[in-house]
Amino acid sequence: MFPEKTNYDLVIVGGGLAGLAAAVSAGESNLTTLVLEKGRTLGGDGNYVEGAMGIDSYLQKEQNIAIDAGELLQDELNYSHYEANALHLRKYLSASGKIIDWLHSLGVNFSKVGPQGKSWPTIHTFAGGGHAVVEILQQKATSYGVEIVNSISAQRVIQRNGHVTGLLLKNEATGQYREVATSNVILATGGYVDNPELVKKRIPNTTRLLSVSDGKSTGDGLHLAWQAGADHYQMGAIQYGGGAILDKTRPAYVHMPAQLAAAATQEAILWVNEQGNRFINEDVNDNMCHAGSALLTQSRTFSILDQMAIDHLTNVGLYKEVGNSPVSPAKFANLTSEIERDLANHEKYLTKAASITELGQKLNLPCLAQTIAHYNELTTQGRDTDFGKAKEYLTPITTGPFYAVELGIGMACAIGGIRVDNDSAVLNSYGYPLPGLYAAGNDAAGMLVGDTYAVTLPGSTAGYAVFSGRNAVMSIIAKSRLTNG
Repeated sequence: MFPEKTNYDLVIVGGGLAGLAAAVSAGESNLTTLVLEKGRTLGGDGNYVEGAMGIDSYLQKEQNIAIDAGELLQDELNYSHYEANALHLRKYLSASGKIIDWLHSLGVNFSKVGPQGKSWPTIHTFAGGGHAVVEILQQKATSYGVEIVNSISAQRVIQRNGHVTGLLLKNEATGQYREVATSNVILATGGYVDNPELVKKRIPNTTRLLSVSDGKSTGDGLHLAWQAGADHYQMGAIQYGGGAILDKTRPAYVHMPAQLAAAATQEAILWVNEQGNRFINEDVNDNMCHAGSALLTQSRTFSILDQMAIDHLTNVGLYKEVGNSPVSPAKFANLTSEIERDLANHEKYLTKAASITELGQKLNLPCLAQTIAHYNELTTQGRDTDFGKAKEYLTPITTGPFYAVELGIGMACAIGGIRVDNDSAVLNSYGYPLPGLYAAGNDAAGMLVGDTYAVTLPGSTAGYAVFSGRNAVMSIIAKSRLTNG
């Protein structure tokens, strides 16, 4: 259904976490606001985020967690090789604690705050997950009179004399078009991870890249901005989820909760390539984006497990905590049953053999037996002289049957393509704003990173979605007050 009105103070393109945060902020300031969602449901990938980044929040103060913002800024600039925009990153870091406090004031609850793997202690884990936050923001926006429409997409930003004057809309259910008038548009469409052509511009080899997005992050905001004259900014980073089960028959998100996937990646016993050679310290998966990059250096990759490891993970406990999540189980109680089910279903990503030689023959991994014999020598010596894995994680592979899980690389999101200023205004190639056009969330988050997502700052994507949506609205209000005197 098309919008009720034909004229709005603000139109927000995208009903995800950034768009809804902007909607609530606009509602608080009594802006006549419309949210366009091209899908049938709200929230986008915000439904699946675990928590939001914050510094100096109420929760950190309660737990005496102190972070030097200057030191953190320098660390993130170093991590990005100074491709992150220092001015924008600094503003986000400075406001991030207040953003957590604002969410809490709206009714969002947090179950904990701390690090995620080897990181800064910044992720505020959402009680009930991202979906609970989306519901709260939607209800709050609606209570302020914000209009939200589904199955309506934005096709073009309408401009006159360089200023935004409206949007061309399309009803995705009927194919009909209509225009709405507005002087302010916020693009919050979720980035481009579900657009293979744009992903290819960032990573040419996409055959093993698996999107775990909701399928709607197709770069709509980027195309709208570019059509309006925005700078074709660097494509930023793809947030790899580390290794992922390479299943060519089902969407990648199906395997996200699988304990087999976690065992093959997080426990990182032994990874080999298409020749059966070990190629990396498997603990690289503590930084899921580094793990994704490492996996992409090989043509095919497999995680090797033996029955002793399966039994230990199922019945005793994990060798190491799950580092890519703020919550780690004590053991993988469902691992054995998952393996039995997948073998019964003849899943191509899982191979079982009675011996290492047989496993290598089944998968055409000619060096596998030699690799495992050498790896077992390293475990006996207690020192990984090849790649430097920590002694406590050198787990031998000796007890059959043996298993191989083929790995692809999961992609949670792709960020970049639009350059914004500290007001979240979209910039042209000369560095000047396109009046009335703003970008938030993953559409603009390339400003924060280099070529690799900052997993050292956990919760930064979700936190930035809320910050940038709210920041854009505050900028619109400030400009309106300045104009109206």
